[in-house]
Amino acid sequence: MQVSIVLPCHNAERFLDRCLDSLFAQTHPELELIAVDDGSTDGTRVLLEAAAARSPFPFRVIHQANAGACAARNAGWKVATGRYIQFMDADDELLPGKIAHQVALLEKQDLPGLIVGSAHTYAADGSLKRIDVQVTDNRDPWLDHMRHELGGTPTNLWEREALVSVGGWDAAMKSSQEYDLMFRLLQQGVQVAFDPEVGTHIHLQASGSVSTSQLDATWIRFIALRERIIAHVARTMPDRDLRPFLQVLFDSLRTLYPYAPKHATDEYRRLFPEGFAPQLSPATGRMYIVLHRVLGFAKANRVRQWFGR
Repeated sequence: MQVSIVLPCHNAERFLDRCLDSLFAQTHPELELIAVDDGSTDGTRVLLEAAAARSPFPFRVIHQANAGACAARNAGWKVATGRYIQFMDADDELLPGKIAHQVALLEKQDLPGLIVGSAHTYAADGSLKRIDVQVTDNRDPWLDHMRHELGGTPTNLWEREALVSVGGWDAAMKSSQEYDLMFRLLQQGVQVAFDPEVGTHIHLQASGSVSTSQLDATWIRFIALRERIIAHVARTMPDRDLRPFLQVLFDSLRTLYPYAPKHATDEYRRLFPEGFAPQLSPATGRMYIVLHRVLGFAKANRVRQWFGR
């Protein structure tokens, strides 16, 4: 089975060799690589052209003006010839058997539209920060998606025709792009399979200070996506218990509150019925539940800021 690797690159020369070496080491025999140089101003272009000359499989380099990672991914998958797409981030790496293992899973699982993969995530200093292993039993893709537990851009393997059916990546999205894409795939009824074998190493980059406005905007997008998920589930699965979904949305508003208290409070009043009672969760402790019952959302969150969860 042909698999196409799509690699957007923007000023990635610091870590591009590590990424490319991991792609060239893949054991799956039928691969092509499409690298999209997204307006780089460092040595990325030279590195890509040199790597194409030594690639063990077909390697095409596309150059475009800087338009963002989603636009670069769209440019890549639209010219890909593979039945499935391995999207890659230039600062991450794949273990040698990642693609071959997931192709074998595809064939066992009757060719689902999405394989959700497992990963190790490393901090900027190289220390292991998190291990995400996908379990295969009793999965609910909609609740998993609500909790952001459907893997990520490079961990997953994506069917090209499924991407065609939803129009690919939304280039206007500033964050949560893969979650938006997976939401639209699930809406189309795409079948999902889960891979518990770690095949991807995610490397976080030192980002410096993140402004309040950036955090505000990011969490507002998270909340908007989760609201869309709840609306879809309520409309198409009227017998579903929405309480676990509402709890995730509630926890998201609590996370937003320190950065945008008025917006979080307004959204809480709009989205939750009077008398809503939050449940114990990783983000909501017993003391907060008592405070919420006595003081309401805004005052309970102000107290939480003073004294902690």
